[in-house]
Amino acid sequence: MFKWLDTHFDQMALTIVLWLCSLPLIVLTVLPLFGLEAAAISALVLFFIVLAVCWSICSWKIFKGN
Repeated sequence: MFKWLDTHFDQMALTIVLWLCSLPLIVLTVLPLFGLEAAAISALVLFFIVLAVCWSICSWKIFKGN
C-alpha cells in the first residue's frame, strides 16, 4: 500500500541516526558555552534542518520515479 514509505525508510533512519550522533557534539560545544536552553534550541534546529533535507531528497526521488 505504501511502497514509497518502504523504499525510503532506510534513508530516514540514517537521518535520525546522524542527528543522534551529532547530539554529543552539541552537548560538548554549545552546552558549556551558552547553556541548556541554547543547546536544546540548537538540537531542535539541527533536527528540523536534517529532516527537511532528507524529506526533500526523498520527495525528489519519489517524484522522479526511483
